[in-house]
Amino acid sequence: MAPIKEFFGSESWQKFRDLKRPENGTISGVCAALGEGTPFAAWMWRVLFCATTFAWGVGIIAYIILWICIPGEKKA
Repeated sequence: MAPIKEFFGSESWQKFRDLKRPENGTISGVCAALGEGTPFAAWMWRVLFCATTFAWGVGIIAYIILWICIPGEKKA
């Protein structure tokens, strides 16, 4: 149980929780937000979503769920 508490209390988890979809995203900014909040680049997320969409069809479902869950940047 200790590794789970370490992860959720870590700085990387806080950074992941504070994800915001940028306005300059390719489609909706989901991959750009994941690229900023994780150690993987946005292009890697795009390749992953495309591969899982073509292979099993779950990539598009995951993308839509993340699109709903990750808030957009607030316009000033």
